[in-house]
Parts: sequence; structure tokens; C-alpha cells
Amino acid sequence: GPYIPVGEAVTWTYVVKNTGNVVVTSIVVSDSDLGQITCPRDTLDELESMECEVIGSAVAGQYSNTGTVTGTADPGGGLPAVQVTDSDPSHYFGSDPAIELAKLTNGQDADTEPGIYILAGEAVTWTYRVTNTGNVKLSAVSVNDDQVGVVYCPYSVLNAGASMSCTATGTAVAGQYANLATATGTPLVGLLVDASDADYYFG
Repeated sequence: GPYIPVGEAVTWTYVVKNTGNVVVTSIVVSDSDLGQITCPRDTLDELESMECEVIGSAVAGQYSNTGTVTGTADPGGGLPAVQVTDSDPSHYFGSDPAIELAKLTNGQDADTEPGIYILAGEAVTWTYRVTNTGNVKLSAVSVNDDQVGVVYCPYSVLNAGASMSCTATGTAVAGQYANLATATGTPLVGLLVDASDADYYFG
């Protein structure tokens, strides 16, 4: 079904049509999850139709519900009335995108000052572990470091639950050093998601 961001409004429309050649009365529309649905009428002439509507909020993940309509058709002429019914399923996927970033300096997670100690002039390797922690695919995934700039990553698309490591290298400078990295990704629907992580070393 369609992808709908979690928390956004969902409108279910139940189009009821009398496809027969006699009047149908006592029409009731119900939903497997939402219960009885309010409709503008309970009687339809032959080939006449109406729309019933209910609004809810999208929940995360795959969602399905089934609408059912029942009514009574009286053919007249001494023939008994018969109950007519029909059902139709509906689906949507509640999109709940999220991204996570863990930044390492020389393989260590140094989230607070002073961080690890590195001799000035020695090589520094920053590793950026990016994980799609949401339930939908993310595209245009990228990492930017406020000191290093755009960071090389092996992929630009991450499926739900997938992760990758991006790297950058430099040379240690003397004194306290800090850099902040931000990962971003764009879901199929909704706004882009981002996550940031700082790391420190002391040269």
C-alpha cells in the first residue's frame, strides 16, 4: 500500500454502490479494525452509490484492514428478501525513518574531552558508523564532518536495519581537538532524518 509517515492523518473512504437492479436497504458498513462506519444513508436505489469516510493516524509498520458492507435487497413479487454483502481489504505502510551515527577516533569512541591522546604529527583515522535504525529505506545517505568536510562512504542507500562504515584520515595537531559529524538520509516519504556525534582527541 502507500507509504505514510507515522502520526500523519489517514483517510479511509468506503465507496458503496448498489450494483443490482432492486433497492437495497438497511445498509451497514463496518471495518475489521475501526468498527462500524458512519455513512450518509442506509438505502441505495439500483446503481446508486455513496461514500463513507473515517480519519485516523498512521502507526508504524505494515497495516491492513478490511471494509465490509451488508444490506437487504427485496426483489418484491412475493420473493423473499435476501442479504447482500461485499468486502474489500486495504493496506498502508507506516513509515518511521531514523538514522544513527557513531563516530570513532583511531577506533575509540571519545565522546568527551580530552578524548584519546595522540602524538602531534601522527596519523588520525576517523570512522563513522552509520546505521538505518528506521523501518524504511533511506537514500542520499551522507556524512559531513565540521572539520574534515564531506566524508567518503561506500553506499548512498541503506535498507532498514543496514549499516556501513565511512572513513576519513588526517594528521594530529597539538592541543585539544574536536570535530562533530552529522549523518543524513532521505526516506521515500517525509522529511530527511539526521544524527550527529562529536569526538575528541588531545594532540
